[in-house]
Amino acid sequence: MIMRMVSRMVGLAGMLVMLSLALPTQLHAAPGDKGAEKADKGGDKNAPLASMGGVNLTVGEFQALMNNSDKEVKKHLLENPELMKQKIGEAMLRKYFLAKAREQKVDQKGDVAFMMERAREGVLVENFLNISAKVPAKYPEESLVRQAYDENKSRFMLPQTVNVAQIFLKYEPNMDDKAKQDLFKLAERYMTMVQKKESEFASLAQKFSQHPASASQGGDMGWVPLNQLLPEFQKAISGLKNGEVAGPIKTPQGVHVVQLRGTKEPTPRPYDEVKPALTKMLKDKKLQENKDAYVSELLGKTQISLNEQSRALLK
Repeated sequence: MIMRMVSRMVGLAGMLVMLSLALPTQLHAAPGDKGAEKADKGGDKNAPLASMGGVNLTVGEFQALMNNSDKEVKKHLLENPELMKQKIGEAMLRKYFLAKAREQKVDQKGDVAFMMERAREGVLVENFLNISAKVPAKYPEESLVRQAYDENKSRFMLPQTVNVAQIFLKYEPNMDDKAKQDLFKLAERYMTMVQKKESEFASLAQKFSQHPASASQGGDMGWVPLNQLLPEFQKAISGLKNGEVAGPIKTPQGVHVVQLRGTKEPTPRPYDEVKPALTKMLKDKKLQENKDAYVSELLGKTQISLNEQSRALLK
């Protein structure tokens, strides 16, 4: 988990740093740790939540990060301990890098200082515009969200899913072409037995399939989005009716005989499932419209005056 985290934050070069990295995160008080015990009682925001190389991340610092996150994101964190631990690790790593950067006075270098100031200005401008173009708290109304759902159902479609079963015959290491061809012929035999009703597919799968998870279920692989199946499988089951079989299908792992057991056509996601995303989309759209209107109105009242003589001094 930590290695993936670093990869996202600092790229491949930073991975070298992590060969000996450990994350000594404490979410509960350790014996004798008075600061952590106090934090457990909800009293000390300065209690260390995580530490790395002499740098601490406090309870208060991470709590501030959570409080400034989207409500759904915060709720998801509180309900998922492993995700919470991952995010604490990311925050700790970020603070460690910040401490090292300041220790080496990276923030005092001319180009870095300029970029930091521009970023600070950007945050101020963005928040000023957000305040000036504020969207009412009750926007959008339920009817507007419902209308957006009805008009955009094609954007919220669940993919076509299929219930597929398989008989899988595995290639053994160093298997020669003749042995592979014999395996293919055996798969053909099983398929013929099913087609001629000499044997049930489920029975053959339980006895001969070499994919344990599905073999124990009579070959059943469950409901799978069609677009997540291997292209060879998609092509093989195209046009099949429920109960029909296709194959044998060759893959790098072996030979498959497949049976189509059911199909669910694409359907729109339920309204309640997409309502939060739709609400946010409409709010963001309204906010941008308000910003554009605010800037247009401002420019209509207060023109920008350009000094051509001063402009000539630019190099």
